[in-house]
Order: sequence, then C-alpha cells, then structure tokens
Amino acid sequence: MISQHSRGVPGLQRQMVLDRIRNYAARHGLASTLFHLAYRLANSAAMLMVFRIVVLARAEIDWGLVAGAGEHWTFLNHDEIRRFSAADPSLELDEAFIAAALARGDRCHAFVQDGALGAYAWFASGPTPIQDSLTAIFNPGWVYMYKAFTAPGFRGRRLYGIGVAKAMQSFLAQQNFQGLVSCVQSHNRASQKGLQRIGFRTVGKVFVLGGKRPFLSYASRGCRSVFHARILRSEPPV
Repeated sequence: MISQHSRGVPGLQRQMVLDRIRNYAARHGLASTLFHLAYRLANSAAMLMVFRIVVLARAEIDWGLVAGAGEHWTFLNHDEIRRFSAADPSLELDEAFIAAALARGDRCHAFVQDGALGAYAWFASGPTPIQDSLTAIFNPGWVYMYKAFTAPGFRGRRLYGIGVAKAMQSFLAQQNFQGLVSCVQSHNRASQKGLQRIGFRTVGKVFVLGGKRPFLSYASRGCRSVFHARILRSEPPV
C-alpha cells in the first residue's frame, strides 16, 4: 500500500522544480530559461555541451580595477593551498585536484585577508583538463583561466575583476603574453555575466558531443586561432 506521504513526494518535487524554474526566469529572462532547459535535456540524452570561448586581451583590461586594490593578492604555493583547503572544505580545493594542477605547472592566484582565503582563480600555460576526457588547448602567448571562486562572505566586493587585473599585471612580464582565455558552458549565465563585466568578449563556441565519453569536438571559426578542446581517447585493451 502506498502511503499518503509517498504519494505527496512527487508533487512536492515537481513544485520544487517549478519554483527553481520560476526563480531562474526571474533572474535571467524567459529566453535564457528555455535555452537552459533545452540544453540540460540535450545534455542528459546525448551529452551535448556548448562552451563559449571568451578572451581578454592585454590591451583591453581596465587597469582602474587594481587602483587601491591593496596587497592581499598573491600566488599561493602548495602548502598554503593545502592549509586553506583543510581549514575550509567549501573552497572546493580537494587534494587530488591541487596535486594534479600544480604538477602541470598551473598557478593559483588568490585573495587572502586576515588569514582567510576569500577568492581565487587558476591560471595555466599548457593543456588543461576541462573535465574527464576533454582538455583545453590554447595557443602560445595566451594564459588559460579556470576554476574561479569567491567565498560567500567575500562576495559583492568586485574581487573577481580585481583578481583578474592583478594576475594580468604579473603575466605582462612574459614577453609573448597576449591575454587571458577561458571557456564557460553556454547555459551558465551567471559566469558569462561575470566575465563580461570585467571585459571578456566571446570569440566563438566549442561543441562537444558524445555518450558517456565525448567522441566529437568542433570549434567555431572565431575561436580556432586561440582555443579548441581535445578529446582524450582511451587506450585499447592489450
């Protein structure tokens, strides 16, 4: 026999889903909401992913962002990152990720105030995983920015833009540095808006199709000269 409570659960779940859809529509508009729903449906059925490729050239940065920014920004070493991660698991910095990123030579640029890690972003100069079996490949001279994060207690202080500008200041010492490149999934409107606010512009899209593992990656013409995604093929059994 099905209890009254059991019969009520699906209705409650449907209401929660509808509430989330209404909230998303209120923040981002009906067109963005419909795109988001269609994208999630396609992704669940065939793992169709669409990434917007955005760049911020060295000549396009608003250096006014760093005016009066203080000395709280720094590149963290392994021990510092591990210490912050152990103290606050919500920072999304697990040991496996940290070890792999630092082994590749990636660098974590962070805002530290009163002993707390308030914000960070990772920067890479070589091939970098986007997710399992999918790797970001970008041209020499460009630095790839990924995994940007601001802790809840530090939000609303424009740390994202300031951190990008401060990081770019250090990269200017590299003779062939052209700018930053990043990718964000097309349904992630919040990240797209954040990148646009600090000057990033969209140069193209990358489309990835597959089942449990991607098998096709296509970069639009606008971004091919800067970025593409490489699919890592599994080794055949011996």
